[in-house]
Amino acid sequence: MTEVGALPVEVTSFVGRREELRATRKLLAAARLVTLTGTGGVGKTRLALRAATEVRSSFADGVWLVELAALRDPALLAQTIGAALRLGDTGGDPSARLVEFLCDKKLLLVLDNCEHLGQALAELVHELLVVVPGLRVLTTSRHVLGLDGEHVFPVPPLAVPPVRDLAGAQALDVVKLFADRAAAVSAGFTVHSGNWPRVVQICHRLEGIPLAVELAAGWLRVLSVEELLARLDDFFALLRRGSAVVPARHRTLAGTVEWSHELCSSGQRLLWARLGVFAGGFDVTAVERVCAGDGIERDDVLDLLAGLVGSSVVQAERPAGTTRFRLLEPLRQYAQAKLRELGVCEELRDRHRDHYLGLAEQAARDWGHGPDQALMAARVRAELPNLRAALEHSLAGAPAVGLRLGVALEFLWLFCGHVAEGAHWLERALALNPEPGKDRARALWIVASSLAFRGGGEQAVALGREAEAWALEHDDADELAHARLVLGGCAFLGGDVDRAAALFRQAETDADGEVLLQILLAAAHTAVWHDDGEEALAVASRGLALCGEQFSRSGLLGIRGLAHWRLGSFAAAAEDLTAALRSARPFGDVLGAAKAVEFLAWTSAALGQPDRAAELLGTASAVWPLVGGRPLFGFGRMIDAHEACAADVASASGARFRPAYERGAAAVADLDSAIAFALGGGTPDERPAELSRREYEVARLVADGLSNKDIAERLVISRRTAESHVVHILDKLGFRSRSQIATWITRRAR
Repeated sequence: MTEVGALPVEVTSFVGRREELRATRKLLAAARLVTLTGTGGVGKTRLALRAATEVRSSFADGVWLVELAALRDPALLAQTIGAALRLGDTGGDPSARLVEFLCDKKLLLVLDNCEHLGQALAELVHELLVVVPGLRVLTTSRHVLGLDGEHVFPVPPLAVPPVRDLAGAQALDVVKLFADRAAAVSAGFTVHSGNWPRVVQICHRLEGIPLAVELAAGWLRVLSVEELLARLDDFFALLRRGSAVVPARHRTLAGTVEWSHELCSSGQRLLWARLGVFAGGFDVTAVERVCAGDGIERDDVLDLLAGLVGSSVVQAERPAGTTRFRLLEPLRQYAQAKLRELGVCEELRDRHRDHYLGLAEQAARDWGHGPDQALMAARVRAELPNLRAALEHSLAGAPAVGLRLGVALEFLWLFCGHVAEGAHWLERALALNPEPGKDRARALWIVASSLAFRGGGEQAVALGREAEAWALEHDDADELAHARLVLGGCAFLGGDVDRAAALFRQAETDADGEVLLQILLAAAHTAVWHDDGEEALAVASRGLALCGEQFSRSGLLGIRGLAHWRLGSFAAAAEDLTAALRSARPFGDVLGAAKAVEFLAWTSAALGQPDRAAELLGTASAVWPLVGGRPLFGFGRMIDAHEACAADVASASGARFRPAYERGAAAVADLDSAIAFALGGGTPDERPAELSRREYEVARLVADGLSNKDIAERLVISRRTAESHVVHILDKLGFRSRSQIATWITRRAR
């Protein structure tokens, strides 16, 4: 020890955490009590010790670590702290002696692993802070102390974002940690071109939890990276043992989790086990409906859940104003093991299945009846991991329920960007449910729709005809309308425009509600390619007049824009197509967006904007693969129009064509970025509202990757003001994410 105080020497390197360190240092400069919270193994202690080391020069009387994990009797708190401070125990009141010793000191106390000491620790810390003005306290705990003036910093796992290459992998702190610990046990280990995808996958499977990553890397002394990845399914068994020099509580991840589990109340332990039935996140309603009963009163669920959140067992997240919860994967696996021990796995999975079946069927009933589709779609999309789990469980034991759930999710599969996945589930369900019935008929035309999108015309027609036959036999007008809509789509994509138009007319006679809007959309599309722009315009306008919801409105606007293009009303076409793109974005409607970007490219060319048209052609070329089928559906007349547009634009742009085309394609990282690029570069009248000078400055910093806190520091403004600027920028530009702002800034800089 070279300075006053007592901090342990680091025996392994400290990797990453630059932003967390900066945040912790800033809190310690501003507040007298800082608590680092987070799940076991996330790195609270290492972060606290490194932060304490870096601020040590600010404390004349040193920085002192007090390890509290082994302390079970709260009455011994003052003695334990005194011993860490090397304060001799001479009898008397330990608290009074501690106060007397500290009263004129300027020092930092690091109290590590405080969660099990509860109120006793809170009272002692409060007393010390009141009477010792030069004292600052940094605690690590699964719980906050709950004192006035306490500043809490939740320590996150190390980030494991998607990466595309070796350089991206090597830049990740979590990969650096894995490599450092692996090299310590396997001389010469490096992350290289041959192993980086598997290393990233290991880190992802461990959710970036540092302790888990370190323990896993330690097994490279006897396993290859490939073998380690393969064994992660038996995660806890693999990590059951560890280095003998590691403290017992940290010897294995399983030990860490077990240690946390012992600290929970019996009700919390039971709820923790039952939460293992969920996949991904969940909301409190799901917990109440799935986990209550047999030892947990429904009225107690919220308190028990709050306790688990406070203990860092459950993570609470608040996307879009709602609260969702989740277990990190190691803790979920532990919960599942406990659930198996209790012998109630199947019962809980049945409850889970029934809850999500009810959610799906309610969403299906509400889908076509109002303006809240985007919120509904977002909610159902957030539950996709749970819906997948419910489908898997149903198909394994109750195939009819699996079929019922699969068809209830029609809107998710067909309208929210999950077409191929829907076909995957429903093809399995159809194979397990060969008996005719309404659910089977619905599944047939849903799968047929998917096949048609992907070029499987003959099989799609066969399935559509089977659905049509069932509907005719049972006089089911709704199923008949859907079946004929699909058959008409197959005819259109096969180039038989006359037959498609006839089938859509037949389907319309049997239809109402949402399916009628889809039929009108298809009929208008067909009319455009039947060289009847006026009819297409009339049909699309009729659909828009009937439309009370957003999804069909997006498609109808796109087709009306195409009709305007066909009729030579190019400014009107651009207006409708831009509106269609904005409407498609909340649903993740890849197909609708692909068509709108393509048609907007044609319109830009017709408006005499060849460079912009070239960009949009490039963007469309990158979006069509996201659809999962053939570009432009393989429909000959659309392909002809595309090629004619590309030839005209190339001729008009000359040497500028290829760079512009590649610029448009390169702008597409995902659907959001594609839509942002298409919207951000329209004609002056179509561009979003201009940003103020300060907003543009903030937008540039967002594009540079700065957080709101970083922006506030850079511009010497409050964090709230920075957040407000970002919200206004998103609103003005019609964006949903910071990445879209970055794309917009990048394009304007070119």
